[in-house]
Amino acid sequence: MAMTPHPDALLIAYLRGELAENDRRSVADHLAACSECARAAENFQRILNDLGSSLPQPPQVHWGAYRAELGEKLEARRRPWRWQWLRRPVPLALSAAAAGVLLILGVQSWISGPLGNGDLASLEETVVASRLDLLRQYAVIERLDLWEDLDVVRRLDELYPGRKG
Repeated sequence: MAMTPHPDALLIAYLRGELAENDRRSVADHLAACSECARAAENFQRILNDLGSSLPQPPQVHWGAYRAELGEKLEARRRPWRWQWLRRPVPLALSAAAAGVLLILGVQSWISGPLGNGDLASLEETVVASRLDLLRQYAVIERLDLWEDLDVVRRLDELYPGRKG
């Protein structure tokens, strides 16, 4: 009998009973003739048995609970969708965010309510007018290295008594 090539790739499938009848017969004939492949098959079978015994047993299925849960899911699908979308988290979160924004805007307008746009403009004009002297001497301020020399800028008129503004 001529020796067929070693069926290394088919040994595991053979041991698990996953081969078609022709392939199974071919591998069985080869294992009967080749002691090296027979030893490899025995080793693989031992490894498969060890792996199978180390796996935990799957839990038993409680068919009554399964049927009840399946019935609830089917009933939930039959309910009208008219108001169910409101119970989902996304519309709820968007509603909460919108309410928060409205609350912040309401509080802000309530706090700043007495001040109108005209009052704010007059306040800005007062602040600018109080610093107008500093703005007139802006060319000198641009040349200063440090803002710490601001005191010198304020006393420029005293440094050069003959010059004005």
